[in-house]
Amino acid sequence: MKKYMKIVSVVMSVLMLITVFTACGGGGSGDTGGPAPTPAPATGGSGGGDSGGGTAAPEEPDWPSEISIFVGDPQRSPIPASDTAVGQKIKELTGVTLKIEYLVGQDIMEKANLMVAGGVYPDLIFGGDSPGLFVSGGALIPLDNLLDSYGDNIKKLYRPKEWELVRDQYDDKQIYVIPTNRGAIDDLYPSVGWYLNIDLLEQAGYPTPKTLGEFRDLIVEYVANNPTYDGQPTIGFSMGTEGARVSNLQFGAARFLSGFPNDGQTQVNQSTLEANVVMTQPSMKEFLKFMNEMWHAGLADPEMFMQQDDEYLAKLASGRVVAFYGQRWQVETVFSVMENDGMTDRAFVAFPIVMDGVREEFYRGPFGTNPTQGVAITTAAKDPDGIMRYLNRLAADDIQKLNNWGIEGEDYYLDDAGNFQRTQEQWDRTFDFDYRFVQGIGEFSNLMPRREQTRDDVYGAFDCGNWVNPNFHPDYFDIRYRDYEKDILSKYNAITFNDWFAPAYPQRYIAGWAVRQMAQGLDDQAMFISINTALEYATEWNTRITQAPTADLDRLWDEYQEILRGIPGLLDYEAFATEIIRNSNQFYE
Repeated sequence: MKKYMKIVSVVMSVLMLITVFTACGGGGSGDTGGPAPTPAPATGGSGGGDSGGGTAAPEEPDWPSEISIFVGDPQRSPIPASDTAVGQKIKELTGVTLKIEYLVGQDIMEKANLMVAGGVYPDLIFGGDSPGLFVSGGALIPLDNLLDSYGDNIKKLYRPKEWELVRDQYDDKQIYVIPTNRGAIDDLYPSVGWYLNIDLLEQAGYPTPKTLGEFRDLIVEYVANNPTYDGQPTIGFSMGTEGARVSNLQFGAARFLSGFPNDGQTQVNQSTLEANVVMTQPSMKEFLKFMNEMWHAGLADPEMFMQQDDEYLAKLASGRVVAFYGQRWQVETVFSVMENDGMTDRAFVAFPIVMDGVREEFYRGPFGTNPTQGVAITTAAKDPDGIMRYLNRLAADDIQKLNNWGIEGEDYYLDDAGNFQRTQEQWDRTFDFDYRFVQGIGEFSNLMPRREQTRDDVYGAFDCGNWVNPNFHPDYFDIRYRDYEKDILSKYNAITFNDWFAPAYPQRYIAGWAVRQMAQGLDDQAMFISINTALEYATEWNTRITQAPTADLDRLWDEYQEILRGIPGLLDYEAFATEIIRNSNQFYE
């Protein structure tokens, strides 16, 4: 069956504020001291969302007692999600033992190809960036009929346009993946940026650098005045380059520098919607000039291109590093370690750095659903009907609350009006990443259908009216920010660390990073191979140019560009991305 991925996007509704007005029962997630709750009904209605209403639960759930799943991301927690406190609570509610296999020591593309070649699959797959490989390899079953029969809870979590987007990925108009990458807004911190440590900001009088030159000059001056820290040489600039973080080097930093949003390997002109591969653009050369200058000035981390991720994170947490580029999710644990170790003066603040002449930036980017990332049922599942019933049960509000808020009575409580509240102790625990990992808060986000985390009163709030995203709690900013962060914000006369970034905005077109995933489903793999080949060259040549004699930079850049231009199918990939993006834009008009 031909799996030709096509074009569409999601219409995001107008964001609305709501007043939480109805009581919100905790359901099964709230009773932590009594016997295990009886699993909720398998079909229809709320699927056992909150206790206190609905059809009486059957004695036995109408789904398998054990379900296996492969997760195409590394395990972040010291224990699998199924073994966490939240995982055990979900097991009590469903009666299901969830057997999870995480991605280990491989790129997801490599793992996906090996699984398809072997033809051996678990019951469920979260394919990460490689769903097209699983679909084209015949590993996944269409879900439309199953959703119609057993998916009432699931279907109400998604906007109608989102289902159109998911369905239109393939010529047969079937749904193969239930999206787990949902729209989200973080009002607390920017998701990506160029970071400077707080000691530098204090010594420099709390500047707000805007250009790469201003960013560089701050580093140069600081390291000159502070050549060592804790008995070791100060590192002016570093960057994660292992595994998923290699995208920082390949294209991520350069794309943002030129004033473009996060469209993966492409830069999308916001006026014409033309997509070009980042590695061929002037912004990439500007980025490499900066890297080369840092390297030869002795300001760059000499181990940047060879260190493993845990070594990089430990180096950031040591306080030696002055500046880095990255996405916040990549370094969240560093902030937690520094806070716990009393090193808050060495923590970091992100800035939206651009090249000279760039007037707009889009670091916070759009929020919307990725139709290609999600959970799917494989052809190996012996009881797909039962598994869909189980997924539908996971979409009920009581389990959605477990994933987003934790366990009622342990991680939050209800006030007399039914509003979700946390004591200061509960807030402090949920701010600690080690606690969150072991408790399991958020650890099921890629394993099940889930609500979005926007300020939409239908899709971003539970049926009882409470926000899905705890960040939207009225007191969140004051509670979440540490004293040292509040002090920094006061120096900038700012309310949040997003104040010097352009605001987030609704998605206008299908994101460029999803185009690469779509290209996996084409019968002709030339374009998919071409972009992957370009990324391989980017890792090699960006490293080489960074370390090369400055006098050779222009010559090496020209050689690099000639190699990229010679990759068969790369220009076709740009045209493919442009067509998808332009055509999907019509859904937002």
